Amino acid sequence: MMKKYFLLLVMGLSACMASAQLIKQNNQAQKKQSDLDWYNCSFDKDGVYGAEVNKAYEFLKDKKLKKRPIVALIGTGLDVEHEDLKQAIWFNPKEKTNGKDDDKNGLVDDINGWNFIGGKDGKVMEKLMREGEREFLRLKDKYADYIFDGQNYCKVIEDKLTVVPAPADMEEYKYFRFQVMMESPLAGNYGGIGLAYVLRDYALKFDKQMKTRFPGQELTLKEFQTCYDPLAPRDSLSEVAFTLMAYGFSIMKTDKWETIYNLYATGGQVERAKVSYAQSLKSMGSDGRKEIVGDNYLDINDNKYGNNVLLTSDAATGTMQAGIVGAKRGNGLGGDGIMDQAEIMALRVSAASGEPYLKDMALAIRYAVDHQADVIVLPQQNTLYPEMQKKWMEEAIRYAEDKDVLVIVPAWELSLDLSKQLFFPNRWMTDGKELTNLMVVASSDKYGNPSMNSNYGAKELDLYAPGVSVYAAYTGDTYQTGTGMGLASASVAGVAALIKAYYPNLTGSQIRDILLASVTSRKGVEVEKGIEVGGKKTQDLFLFDDLCLSGGILNAYQAVVAASKLAEK
Repeated sequence: MMKKYFLLLVMGLSACMASAQLIKQNNQAQKKQSDLDWYNCSFDKDGVYGAEVNKAYEFLKDKKLKKRPIVALIGTGLDVEHEDLKQAIWFNPKEKTNGKDDDKNGLVDDINGWNFIGGKDGKVMEKLMREGEREFLRLKDKYADYIFDGQNYCKVIEDKLTVVPAPADMEEYKYFRFQVMMESPLAGNYGGIGLAYVLRDYALKFDKQMKTRFPGQELTLKEFQTCYDPLAPRDSLSEVAFTLMAYGFSIMKTDKWETIYNLYATGGQVERAKVSYAQSLKSMGSDGRKEIVGDNYLDINDNKYGNNVLLTSDAATGTMQAGIVGAKRGNGLGGDGIMDQAEIMALRVSAASGEPYLKDMALAIRYAVDHQADVIVLPQQNTLYPEMQKKWMEEAIRYAEDKDVLVIVPAWELSLDLSKQLFFPNRWMTDGKELTNLMVVASSDKYGNPSMNSNYGAKELDLYAPGVSVYAAYTGDTYQTGTGMGLASASVAGVAALIKAYYPNLTGSQIRDILLASVTSRKGVEVEKGIEVGGKKTQDLFLFDDLCLSGGILNAYQAVVAASKLAEK
């Protein structure tokens, strides 16, 4: 009973997820399969662009299942007690629920997986910071106070802009300036303090210039315009200050310089900027990791942390993923799982908000591989991978590749061209050879269309998979229809597990090749797709094969046929 009361609260708190938009449906049982778990269906029989899972089972009906594949869902955690998932939940064969570390891996009672963002006292992190904020705070004291005017570096020293030597480590400074600052709203707020000082100092300079040029005269916009000399040596700070103050005349609806001077020169803007940053720091500058988890997130060797709490208020997405992969087939509950003989391992690294720590993801990958996972599903890609943490991820994915494990990661729903915007992880993220076991996937709908907002790339995105309006298990023994990139990656994981169950000798790299070569081809088909142009969202028409490497949609039937042929060689 306690579980059910808790889950009522969970349901109330989990109405919207980062990787799945959840919509409650009524009378689901009265609808056709092609309207619900349509990912199992076929176009020729059901009129939808599903993954042809049912058709794959017809092909496999006389073949022997040779293993129960293990699928590791690295993400939000899930409801391991769900009525439709119980048969598919992974159990650590060397661990017991006794408060002891029976398998000697440093983690106590990791029965069904592990929560890498939990504490020893059973507490869990309910939110995460963004990677940009973490990096900003890590490097803030070294670089955040530098102000560059185009020629010289300055800092505010004793309340005055003062020229200082350039940063000693220019490579790290540029990383901070051009990557971290772009990824951190908190950094933007802190930069507002420096800008306020710049505006204050230049308001004083402009005032002095005008009073020298126009002694005893009332100063207006006309006199202010003389402060800009296009022939003078380049001073980017002066140009910024002049431009903002020129806008100030319009915003304040005045032509009087005194109004603008009082706005910027008195120091009021500086104090307001400091207050704004303090407020932002309070809301964005901490996620409680130090207090709850207690590890050093920058030390990969500090790896004995977390707890076994897998059902939290943000577990809905993981539960839906698990339902798509392994819900019991044919029992009339929810949607049919693609591979209900799979064992699903839950590894929690994500919360309701923010971005996973790369250390947690790297360790979760290694945990999955060490516990015999065949397929690993990661949270969505990201743009900011600090070098040290990037190396941890590189090594972890390469470790999975060496152990023949397939790794799947969904693309963000940002309408970005992956050939122009670098996201991680990707197949080329190492200095050595290309990662052959990594798949990047995006969502498609029952009509064969790509998700309007998914990222895309003719070489960078591998394939599309059912992930729009699919019906699956939800927390608290309930069922929901959901949409999202995480659901597409679950569809791919389910088909990969199906292949592995019947053809266990195939490697993760081979399964990737099979999935790419056996899609429902959409080559030459023109589809509408959301894109971003100049920072604004718009739409355009594309050939499907210009959006992804395979040029098509996940197809389980064609994949198992191809796997059968390869296994017979």
